[in-house]
Parts: sequence; structure tokens; C-alpha cells
Amino acid sequence: MKKKMFTIAAFLTAVVFWFFDSFIHHFLYKEPEFHIIPDDFNELWMRAVIVILIMLFGIFSDYFINRIMFKEKQLEVVYVYSAMIYASHHILNNLLNQMRLFKMEALRSRDFDRDVINLYENAIKEASDLMDTLSKVKDASEESIYTPVSVKDLSSTAGNSNPAD
Repeated sequence: MKKKMFTIAAFLTAVVFWFFDSFIHHFLYKEPEFHIIPDDFNELWMRAVIVILIMLFGIFSDYFINRIMFKEKQLEVVYVYSAMIYASHHILNNLLNQMRLFKMEALRSRDFDRDVINLYENAIKEASDLMDTLSKVKDASEESIYTPVSVKDLSSTAGNSNPAD
């Protein structure tokens, strides 16, 4: 109903205008008979043009208002997406900084396998790169968000485990 608010208002305005013009001609101009549809062709087409213009104004108003509302919703989605990325960045950076503590302890230990440290470094770099890629997405659509961080990228980070796990 709200989508067609101006169209409905224009229709009602046009109907009121038509009857009001009929009343004016009957009472003000002292026409002998009250005509809803005037006998004079000139008067008929002038009323029709005005009614059509009022209706078109309502239809175009609804159209442009709906377009503006759609763009505002898209902008809101972009703002929410940006806020999510910022929060994710913050959480991930905290996690990465805490993981560096584990790395420092692993490097102190002589028994710790150096290949595991290399795998750890690669995982940290890949996570950081994926987060950077995700934060540079311009369009907040589902496809543009999932494309940089595809299942292939995620499965290589998780050691080729099943993404459904």
C-alpha cells in the first residue's frame, strides 16, 4: 500500500478535481444542468488533460520515491557490511596478536618442529591476506563477498578439511 501512496493520492485528487470543477461550472458559472461529464468538448479535454497530468505526477512520484528508498537500503547494507568488516578485523587482529605469543613460546622450545612453525606462518599470512581482500570488496552483494574468500581458499587454510565440518 505504501508503495502506491502517491498514485492513490493522485487518483483521489483527480477525482475530487473533476467533481469540484463540475460544481464550479454549475454553481459559479450558473450552468443550468449539473454535468459530471461536460457537454462542451473543449471543457472535457481540458479536464482530461489535467486529470492525466495529476495521475502521471503521482505515478512518477511513487516510482522515484521507490528508487530512492531502494538505494537507501543498499547504502544501509554497505554500512552494515563495513561495520562487520571493521569488527571482524578487530577480532582477527586480536587473535593474530595472541597467536604470536604461542609462536614465541614455540621458538623458545628446541623440541618444537620448525615445519609446524612454517605452516603456522603460512596460515597467519593467508588469514591476513583474505581479511584484507574481504575488506576491499566494494559491492556488498553475496557473490562479491564470497568470491574473494572461496571454499578452495578456506579449505587450503584448514588443511584440506571438509568445509562443512
